[in-house]
Amino acid sequence: MTKPMWDGRSRGYVPQEPLTISEDLPLYQHNTTVVDPVTFEVVRYSLLNINVEHGHTIQRLCVSPVTMLARDFQPSLMTATGDLVFLGPYLQYFSNAQSLTIKWICENRSSAPGIRPGDMFLSNDPYVGSPHQPDTIIAAPVFVGDELFAWVANVLHHTDIGGTAPGSFCVDAKDMFDDPPAFPPYKLVEGGEVRPDLEEIFLRQSRSPGNVQMDLRAAISAARVAVHDMEELIDRYGADVVKTVMDRVVDSGEKVLTDRLAQIPDGSWTHRVYAEAAHTGDGETYAYQLTLRKSGGDLYVDNAGTDPQAGSINVTYAGMCGAFLSALCAALTSDLAGAYGGVYRRVHFDLTPGTLSCADHPAAVSPSGTFTMELLIGLAGSVISKMLAFGRPEIQRLAIGPAHPAFYGAITAGANRAGEPFIGVNANNMIGALSASPIGDGVDFGGHFWIPEGIASNVEELEQLWPTLFLYRKAMTAGADGAGRYRGGRSLIEGAIPWKVPGLAAALYIDESFPKTTGLFGANPGSAGRFRVRHRSDVLTQLASGVVPTSVDDVAGVDHPVEAKGPMILLGADTVYEWSASNGVGYGDPLQRDPALVAVDVAAGYLGTEAAERVYGVVIDGAGTPDAAATERCRREMLGGRLSAATTPPAVGTVGVTVQIEPVGGELGVVRDVRGVPVSYASLTGRADLGPVSGNYRDHCASVESSMYSVDPAFGHDEARAGASVSMREYLCPVTGYRLDVEILREGDEPIWDIAIVNEWGAE
Repeated sequence: MTKPMWDGRSRGYVPQEPLTISEDLPLYQHNTTVVDPVTFEVVRYSLLNINVEHGHTIQRLCVSPVTMLARDFQPSLMTATGDLVFLGPYLQYFSNAQSLTIKWICENRSSAPGIRPGDMFLSNDPYVGSPHQPDTIIAAPVFVGDELFAWVANVLHHTDIGGTAPGSFCVDAKDMFDDPPAFPPYKLVEGGEVRPDLEEIFLRQSRSPGNVQMDLRAAISAARVAVHDMEELIDRYGADVVKTVMDRVVDSGEKVLTDRLAQIPDGSWTHRVYAEAAHTGDGETYAYQLTLRKSGGDLYVDNAGTDPQAGSINVTYAGMCGAFLSALCAALTSDLAGAYGGVYRRVHFDLTPGTLSCADHPAAVSPSGTFTMELLIGLAGSVISKMLAFGRPEIQRLAIGPAHPAFYGAITAGANRAGEPFIGVNANNMIGALSASPIGDGVDFGGHFWIPEGIASNVEELEQLWPTLFLYRKAMTAGADGAGRYRGGRSLIEGAIPWKVPGLAAALYIDESFPKTTGLFGANPGSAGRFRVRHRSDVLTQLASGVVPTSVDDVAGVDHPVEAKGPMILLGADTVYEWSASNGVGYGDPLQRDPALVAVDVAAGYLGTEAAERVYGVVIDGAGTPDAAATERCRREMLGGRLSAATTPPAVGTVGVTVQIEPVGGELGVVRDVRGVPVSYASLTGRADLGPVSGNYRDHCASVESSMYSVDPAFGHDEARAGASVSMREYLCPVTGYRLDVEILREGDEPIWDIAIVNEWGAE
């Protein structure tokens, strides 16, 4: 049997530098060693603006809301060999999709059919570069004479490109052969002309070929504009100057990263998250694990501890890399404005093939765009934030925390009032919510850091497009889900019914039985997203009488049982369906939240007084202000209750009062020796000695493990679902009872060792 290779066929594509490119394709190699500062800045901003205009052209020409509004696309400008120069402010985990695809094209298409001026290649193959099949790449070369100079490319999510489910998120797929078709790169445009035979092959797979063709032509047209702009820039300043600026932009990004990494100790940081259900009817849970290791100016990423590939919850090598890079650049180098190619040079992936986060062919991956990619971005955000917490104060402030673990919402399908088929890709979760940071609360309805330009639709616009009436869109409360010293941002709940049609079908939805993300340094988990369906309701009668329900609970009817990743659900004309997103996660122990901030949330109606006391230990008096004495007493009792229920270490040592403890995150700190080298962990308030920095500080904590459902009603309650076997483990200061960290655990799994520092960082 032939050994699988990382070639984009049996396994994800990992380019080996230097690339193997046919001699038939000469590359432009010249560059000027000196470019004056004014010219450098003019050309640099011209390159950036060419890429921005590329994105604006896509946005203006596309017809699908998921592209026009949600900005589910990305333009990029790259070197001749596919190294990123500029990325746009759109979907960030597309960051390496074009780069990998172009490198594959250079290696596999440079001889036959060849790469020439006026050509464009199409690809949606996840084993080459796309995160999943709807994310389709158009890549266009830029030539100087007969030499390849650069590439422009875009990735765009298409509404439907085939597969077993409308919208092409095939949650019941057993493998790639149930997924939408995956096309390795082929030449769609030759010498400036679209090949209609190959375009028709791509469109033939879609349930909505008209929309897909309009969006595909928008992507081609935008790439044409970018190629033309690049040619004009080269004509004006000369190819040598433009290439020199491109190379220096990449080099500068690398230096920014290494300078910031120099302010962080060498070490390793690990985190684990769980998904539920690999396919329809599955009640199991699955683990994704990630370890980030820093050594000098380089970062090494591995996924050891991740479960084997299963069902449809997989991603390929390209998807895992994109998820990590999007979280890293958003946190550590966002001021580079998309010039991330130099950052990528310093990130090295050592992923285990055949796993959920590095699947081998023919694993199914089509639902990853709404399930797994977001989960992995949150996982990456957790390990990156842990690493940043050990940096200097200016580095610590950059931590942004994990993202939503899924893209919540529902894809509906059916026929409109004219009898024409439609697919309604609801991207209203663009409203989002940002997680808390070390310096403050997360942003309510703050969108997502991995797609900064994305916005949600006005419901009136969607009601024009689809036979749907939206009953409500409202804010979630700020309860236990997302609670912390700084709480996560609040997200949304949305409800709707079919309108003036016999019914619709819910082709994709998300109903979680337990939360998937935990806050940092002792904060609570986030929300479990829900999808609720109530058939044979009295909603039409209520509307006729002038009453508009604002919750599924406001209507009578029959509830439909819903799975985490269930089959298509038929929705009658009187069916109310509701989906909820997830609050962002918090930062630090909720019992250390400023009572005044709790009172503000209560006064604004975000949080009830009972929840304020239950979650935060804050007692609100009749005037709406915190009762200081009662709050202190309540919190003292809650901390004592934690310790009385906890398993404590055999011996508890403390750090002397004259020893300085440097904050890391929440209650966790480090103690330095006389040389300024960090030598041990300690809790800030209780001053408990938590062992050497090379060891596992959790071994020196008090710990208590509880069923997730017993922690708070917000975290689920269905004993027949996967969440019933999931627990929450709290790591407490053995002196005070304050939390240092929280971990979600699947039944039978051992806790992880999540932090180990290994070098003499910070010595004077």
